[in-house]
Amino acid sequence: MTEIERIKKNIDGELPKGKYGIIIVQDMPNPKHELEIFKQTILAILENISLHEENSKWEKLLPKQLVEFTNQLEEEDYHKDDLISHIPNMIRHFREQRKWEWFSSTMLENDEGFEVIVIGNLDTIALPLLHHQGIPFTSIFLEENDKLYPTRYITDVLTYKTFDTKTLKLKKK
Repeated sequence: MTEIERIKKNIDGELPKGKYGIIIVQDMPNPKHELEIFKQTILAILENISLHEENSKWEKLLPKQLVEFTNQLEEEDYHKDDLISHIPNMIRHFREQRKWEWFSSTMLENDEGFEVIVIGNLDTIALPLLHHQGIPFTSIFLEENDKLYPTRYITDVLTYKTFDTKTLKLKKK
């Protein structure tokens, strides 16, 4: 089964043989929606992997929530927040530095969040994609070799701005 097929079909937290890691996202208003946006983002990149990162088509291919969040950022935000970048940089980093493949996903108990199980070395390429959806660092964790790691970065744009998931707008706090 290809990675694209696993994203679409493996939705019950299936575990692969061998080394794997888990991306855990919790404490958000609508985790099912956020998981769907994350899937759409990964699928858009995988299905258009040969499209140049500077091509304006990315803004139509990627989920609206991710694009609108990114496009409303101010230049100062790119210097303060450790995980955000312009869309072309996000695409470039995904292609060049990713060391994992999506294996499955599942909702956490009581729909309090979701998990994505990945094959290979868990790295941080997924974190910027999740953060560009308006998910704060404090809601993203990585689990590898039975150890849980919080996402720790110096400044999160969502600590000095709020993201309204209904209007898709950032507001200063």
